[in-house]
Amino acid sequence: MESEILRSKFLGSLIGTGVGDALGAGLEGRRSVDQSLVRELAAREAPLVYTDDTHMMIGVAESLVATKGFDGRDMARRFIENYTLEPWRGYGPGPPRVFRLIRSGEPWDTAATWLYGGGSFGKALSSLRVGCA
Repeated sequence: MESEILRSKFLGSLIGTGVGDALGAGLEGRRSVDQSLVRELAAREAPLVYTDDTHMMIGVAESLVATKGFDGRDMARRFIENYTLEPWRGYGPGPPRVFRLIRSGEPWDTAATWLYGGGSFGKALSSLRVGCA
């Protein structure tokens, strides 16, 4: 029963994040948003489209489930595969550059340092061990 509750919370957080991302995508940069505008967006019949943020989250979830914990190499591979399938999700210029570096042989945990002097959170994450039920 406990694993069913955890699974339900995990799925709920993924769905909630994706819906929030898709609803907010067209509102980015605004200082504030009237609730009526959000309701209007949610009521439209046109499908909502999520962005690169949710796309990357999907890669994180896929990797955590498949490897039963954190595996940076697997996660980077999934990010690259997902980006290759749907590059139109709104990625900025940085991630595709990092993906190209990894494809060319740069290790996943150092590729970002070529673009971002201090690296990224990926390097810090490589020292974590996240277990999944």
